[in-house]
Amino acid sequence: MSTAIWTGLTASILYLLATLVAGRQLAGNLPLQRSSFLSLGVLALLFHLCALWHVVVGDDGLRLGLFPVASLIGATGVIVVSVTSIYRPLEWVSVLVYPFSAVTLPAALWIDTGMSPHQLPHGLGAHVLLSVLAYAVLALAACQAVLVMIQHHQLKDGHIRGIMRMFPPIQLMETMLFELLWTGMVLLTLAILAGFLYVEDLLAQHLVHKTFFTLASWTIFAILLAGRHLMGWRGVTAVRLTLSGFAILLLGFFGSQFVLEMLLQRS
Repeated sequence: MSTAIWTGLTASILYLLATLVAGRQLAGNLPLQRSSFLSLGVLALLFHLCALWHVVVGDDGLRLGLFPVASLIGATGVIVVSVTSIYRPLEWVSVLVYPFSAVTLPAALWIDTGMSPHQLPHGLGAHVLLSVLAYAVLALAACQAVLVMIQHHQLKDGHIRGIMRMFPPIQLMETMLFELLWTGMVLLTLAILAGFLYVEDLLAQHLVHKTFFTLASWTIFAILLAGRHLMGWRGVTAVRLTLSGFAILLLGFFGSQFVLEMLLQRS
């Protein structure tokens, strides 16, 4: 059994165990023992990164197809959750991030879309790295927006029920949402700038559609952050714009990449 396979399977199993532990604690309405599942998540992350290294990095360059990039975004999300949970109550997101990583890693190991490896100059490498970081942080922001939406509706009904009683007040949850949005926006802006500086031919590299959707998403996030600063936007408005911007961002990469690799079979 190759190193990539056994480390990948180990990571997936650990992610599922961590999800089970976190899910049971949330369902039991008990105080969270964060170390019990975050430590499992960090251990899974180490095996995850080892497996991804063998999948992505090769003698001929980097293999950055649909599933390897999805798995890389999942790993980045685990890193962000693990670090952020030290000073912010963001550990609940692990019940979404861990299963995502547990599923996308085996897909990266066994599903070959025919994506050929490419040598990336330092500039393009920086663009890819910043893009992955931006996707991961904005994905967490979208998850946070869903929770804020649930809290908002429950408050509107007059009471908080279920596991929602374990989460911080909605004011803090909205603060965390905009912290994630600002961080993701900075990373996305840097990724776009690096792309314009180092991408040589948008048409030849099938990047026109991705660029269009990315800029559209950036515009939505910029409008939301400006509205928050100037007019105090929050609640449903913030949730809708966050989810709309992230949906367009997803469509820009994963939608177009699915068409290119799975339907048109272009590498």
